[in-house]
Amino acid sequence: MTLRGAISSDIDTLQSIYRGRGRRRAEYTHAELRMGLETFSQFLEPYGIRATLFMVGSDFLQTPNHDAIRTVATAGHEIANHTHTHAQGFRLLPSDVQERELAAMEEACVAVTGRRPVGFRSPGWNMGDAAIPILKRRGYLYDSSIHPMFVTPAFKVLHWMSTSQCEPIDRTTLGQWSYMFAPLRPYRTDGRYLTRRGTDGIVEFPVSVVPGVRAPFWATFLLATGFHVFRACYRAIRAARLPLHYMFHLSDFVDYSHPDLADQVPTAGGVYVPQALRVPLDRKLALFRQAMDLFAADYRFVTLEQWAATV
Repeated sequence: MTLRGAISSDIDTLQSIYRGRGRRRAEYTHAELRMGLETFSQFLEPYGIRATLFMVGSDFLQTPNHDAIRTVATAGHEIANHTHTHAQGFRLLPSDVQERELAAMEEACVAVTGRRPVGFRSPGWNMGDAAIPILKRRGYLYDSSIHPMFVTPAFKVLHWMSTSQCEPIDRTTLGQWSYMFAPLRPYRTDGRYLTRRGTDGIVEFPVSVVPGVRAPFWATFLLATGFHVFRACYRAIRAARLPLHYMFHLSDFVDYSHPDLADQVPTAGGVYVPQALRVPLDRKLALFRQAMDLFAADYRFVTLEQWAATV
């Protein structure tokens, strides 16, 4: 029996993450978003897959980005909410500020695409249960902010240590501690807790992890460990008959040696620089094709919006 899967990506630009910190050239470049969206869409096309793209509202305000955004939306990729300012400390914000982050992105998305997002992911998976009533009130079908890893404590410490130049609220990540024990399959929550199954909440789509050890299993993991480790972990997921929710970032599909981008990547200490910004694009694509060839043989992929209707 073919299992169900989804591909999602956090469309985080250098501007939305770093806001100019550490870059050597002051002006903002639009090449990154255009290159990343175009490459990602072309990468998925042979597999017939439409992905869910979690996008930052402020990127919609840049007019040169509009054509690239409309192109992926018209192609059938779902655009979901990733806050308006890439608010890394989202779960620590007051409720009214959380709602403004959601509302501003919605407004920007509607202005460019004509569609209002129905799904949400907090930057850095930094979610809290207090956001559930806000999402419900605003008509969201699902959230996808839980990454249920047992290594969460170590990741929290490493993120704090690697972001010394950032504000304290931006040095937090991975949400509430209880999320590391969340279910591994999509589920409907109750109205108060993201980790508790119920009938009056929203659908939660956790990011896939390796069963048993709950080790991370996303594109950054593949770049860090190589294909052989990745394949062994994938076999464990498939053997457990788990659905697959595989996650990328925009940076996975961008060539940061490009002249318009090379001097935009932070080089100073005190900010977290993902591995994808340092790996050549051709190497990234080669690894990702190996992964997708495995996935395509076992899983049927839908957008998270489509999947939410069946949970």
